[in-house]
Amino acid sequence: MSKAFVIRMVVWWALIIYLVCDLYLFTGPLKRELRRLNPTLEEKRAEAIKEGVCATVYKAPIYLSQVDRRVRENLWRVGRTLEKVGAPERKMLRNVALNDLIDEALLRIKARFNGDEVSVSEEEIEQELRQFKSRFRSSKELEKAMRVQGIESQKELRYRMAARIQQEKYIETKIQDYLKVTEEEARQWYEDHKEELAMPERRRVRHIFLATLNLEPEEVKERLAKPFEQLMLGEVTFQALAAAISEDERSKSKGGDLGWMQKKRLPEDFGKVVFSISPSQPRMIQTKLGWHIVEVLEVAPPQPHSYTSLKEEIVRALSDSKRKDAIDTYRKQLRWFNREKIIIFQEVLER
Repeated sequence: MSKAFVIRMVVWWALIIYLVCDLYLFTGPLKRELRRLNPTLEEKRAEAIKEGVCATVYKAPIYLSQVDRRVRENLWRVGRTLEKVGAPERKMLRNVALNDLIDEALLRIKARFNGDEVSVSEEEIEQELRQFKSRFRSSKELEKAMRVQGIESQKELRYRMAARIQQEKYIETKIQDYLKVTEEEARQWYEDHKEELAMPERRRVRHIFLATLNLEPEEVKERLAKPFEQLMLGEVTFQALAAAISEDERSKSKGGDLGWMQKKRLPEDFGKVVFSISPSQPRMIQTKLGWHIVEVLEVAPPQPHSYTSLKEEIVRALSDSKRKDAIDTYRKQLRWFNREKIIIFQEVLER
């Protein structure tokens, strides 16, 4: 064996012995670097607590500051602030916000991976931006809302809008099959709700009105009693009486005619009487507004709508009702399939 060969063998064995000692007998530079690259769960947890990381999704961190920002945004939408929220509710709100952020992170990954399927046009982004900005009365209000949501510039706002549109379009491609409404489903829903869908009973009504505002009700009643008696004796017509004494300026020129009415659209004290009396039988009644002489001219009974006339609306409503359940189901499935790529550090949320 040559001298060079012996030297190489000695160096190789020395290196092997050093590596074995570094990895198994003591903690050397190589072992520390391997630990840094592949930390244990406990090491990850300790580092997360130190850095304020609530969770990681495919090793990407979600910080407590992001969670609190989302909580502030959610509270801002309902006119509340984080400072006025108690500890138990804050914990609950943080958990809700974190779950949303995890789901959104997974959706971003999926949407980016499938970007060719769900492209977003400039026109779509511009339309979304216009709608968002229209909610605010001034640029200052817009800037305040952006700060609450952690948006530092118009460029970032635009980027977020584009990302959200892409995610929504991606979800839509995944749930389309769940939104289909069969003929049987639509027809069954119609049969179950046929009575509710019918045009309710309507009544054509006329009245003569005297207000009691700042007056004694009995005094107003006496003023109306004599004209009512004349009307019942046929000494005066309803139209003439309405034109002469009614204080309802909108109807007096039409003989007191109020047109066709539905009970649910009338004040309770007026509608209750109008929908209980028989046609062509004038009555004197009192409401919160004053005294009336009322008469029902015509009655139109409830009219059912046909299935054909309502089918399109029923299908659309059923599809919309399925959408929320479909989205929730998809998000749960997405979370379950990627569960090994998600690590949550609950201790950080409880700070």
